[in-house]
Amino acid sequence: MMGLFKKHPVAVILSVIFHLALIGFFVLGVNLSEEKVQTKPVVNVVKATAIDESKIKAEASKLKELERQKKLKEQKRLDDLKKKRLAEEKKLAELKKKQADEKRLAQKKAAEAAKQAKIKKQKALEAKKKAEDAKKKKLADAKKLKERLAKEEAKKVAAAKEKASKAKAAKAKAAKAKAAKAKAAKEQAAKEQAAKEQAAKEQAKREQALQALAAQEEQENRDNATTNKFVGLIIQKVERNWIQPPGDISGLSCVVRVRLIPGGEVVDAQVIQSSGNTFFDRSVELATRKAAPLPLPSDPNLFGRFRTLEFYFRPGG
Repeated sequence: MMGLFKKHPVAVILSVIFHLALIGFFVLGVNLSEEKVQTKPVVNVVKATAIDESKIKAEASKLKELERQKKLKEQKRLDDLKKKRLAEEKKLAELKKKQADEKRLAQKKAAEAAKQAKIKKQKALEAKKKAEDAKKKKLADAKKLKERLAKEEAKKVAAAKEKASKAKAAKAKAAKAKAAKAKAAKEQAAKEQAAKEQAAKEQAKREQALQALAAQEEQENRDNATTNKFVGLIIQKVERNWIQPPGDISGLSCVVRVRLIPGGEVVDAQVIQSSGNTFFDRSVELATRKAAPLPLPSDPNLFGRFRTLEFYFRPGG
């Protein structure tokens, strides 16, 4: 009863008043009817009572209708509040989901950026080490060459001194031997000159070889940079033609081997290191074929690097 009063206090109060009025009416009606029996015919008393009961019934019906309308209005208000609360809860859930998705995307991008920075740093360190090793090797080769030439020159100087000593000793001998030795000295000088010229030519050849080696290494570095650039362009084009398969593919990646012909047409594309998801692997193979013709450098000498190409594919990076 108390619970009903808390939910519908006005209705309960009206109901109590109505019942009290009804009880009072019947009590007073009985008393009045008893007095009127003595003075008025019974027919008139019955008629008056019937009229009063009809009014009471009409009033009761009116009160019930008001109570019903109030209950309907209250129920509608509760339903509207419930709908509004459900709508707000749904909106809040959608907002939380959106924020969570944005947070995951930001974390993924940050992780990928850190990874790319790490790869770039590693490549830079490797390139720097390679250049330093090449420089050290070049300096070591130059040092060895210089030492060898110095030894050869020392030997020549020693031989010249020995020859001068022999010539001086031979000077004291017969005049006939002097002329012969002078001739021999002249011939020896010519040989020495020829040897020096030959040594100079060999030195020039060695320097040219070192320069050619340095130019070859520089060209190799340029070719590697061009290769890396076009491999990146190929991966980008494959990703543009890639259609995500159904299901959760987060974190999946694979290695693709593609065979090309001049012009960038794809002869064959095959996953050689699976992601573990067959649908993902097939979608990457299909995207590689759809991306044809793939971008290639204009230098035909570099096509050999792209005839059979392997690249790492991961969506978004």
